[in-house]
Amino acid sequence: MQGMRALRPWVALGIVAALMTGCSGESQRSLPEPSAAFCNAAQRYDTRLAQKPSLAEQIQLVGDMAHHAPKDIAGDAQAFLDALRRRADGDRSVVDNPKVQHAVENVNRRAANGCDFYHRDPGNGI
Repeated sequence: MQGMRALRPWVALGIVAALMTGCSGESQRSLPEPSAAFCNAAQRYDTRLAQKPSLAEQIQLVGDMAHHAPKDIAGDAQAFLDALRRRADGDRSVVDNPKVQHAVENVNRRAANGCDFYHRDPGNGI
């Protein structure tokens, strides 16, 4: 019984370490590296977004990202693009829509992590 008590802290530590590894971006390593075209498009989007481009320009920028998006986020990139186009057509239902927001976050996260924005150029990133 005392031997079991002595093991409990180590087992708990092992579980915590496994959980932290699982949450630390290990899954990003299993994803294919995004193409240079996607990363360049994402970088252009990020740079221009700070300058508050027109909706038409945002559609062009996101269109470039969607065209070159890795397969794992192609659907999200297309949803992002579709939402911008719908907004340009006057559809306000896409504003603050949780599904659209989730798609945008997925594309931004994939670009930031997959393209190593934070490692390449500190201070820039989506």
